[in-house]
Amino acid sequence: MWRPKHTLVMVTFALVSCSTPVAPASTPTHGAVTLRLYATTASIPLLNDLTSHYSETHPNVSFETTTGNFQTMIEQLQQNRDGYLLSNHLPDDNNLLAWPIGQDGIAVIAHPQNPITGLTSEELRSIYLGHMGNWSELGGLDVPLTIMSREDGSSTRSEFEKLLLGERMTTKSAQIAPSSGAMLTSVAGMTNSIGYVSMSYLDSSVQALAIDGVKPSPATVYDNTYPLRSNLYIVGIDEPMNAYRDFIGWIQTPEGQEIVGMHYAPLPTPLRS
Repeated sequence: MWRPKHTLVMVTFALVSCSTPVAPASTPTHGAVTLRLYATTASIPLLNDLTSHYSETHPNVSFETTTGNFQTMIEQLQQNRDGYLLSNHLPDDNNLLAWPIGQDGIAVIAHPQNPITGLTSEELRSIYLGHMGNWSELGGLDVPLTIMSREDGSSTRSEFEKLLLGERMTTKSAQIAPSSGAMLTSVAGMTNSIGYVSMSYLDSSVQALAIDGVKPSPATVYDNTYPLRSNLYIVGIDEPMNAYRDFIGWIQTPEGQEIVGMHYAPLPTPLRS
């Protein structure tokens, strides 16, 4: 298993003001290039949004993308030493460079027919520590709780446990979903289940539960009222150069932040001003 060694270095590029346009596609700064990007499953929607919109105005740039859980993607990044990773998680200590590009909310999900529409943080913590086994303990139906968790090495699991459980671990009785998509499908197919995904995956097949009275959305993540929030990063081993630097810098511009805000929350205003 990968173990980080050094302290995180946080770098934010100088941001382009609202009045400064991105360089037009007719005057590319580089020849035809291919950028290698890795993404955790939680950030796949972001990867797709960013690359598709960037390609519209930068036809000289193409992308080679690989997706998987955080541990696998970090290992590939370190092995290849080429490209950058989109992630909603960073370990506390590591030897990586990271650039903030947005904010994510970890949505707690249940079946749409479940009469429970919200939980407190303490109730959710008790569930994932294995201290509650029936929905009736929460005021719901008299049916057993099926607790769903992501696998070891998942960025979303790491952030969920850090935010909710601290140093404690998810109960071993939890069933494992190997990806964000699998988590959504599992919870949608079991009326007594509970799980969690990046809010970018939410659709009508599940219901997002309010936590401490607040539902996850780009607005409630941006204003810091939703409690289960994580940062989104571009992560790399070396300082980006040339086309990579252009791409990462573009994500932090108002145009790029508008794309981030389609499914996530943009950076706080102080980081963009």
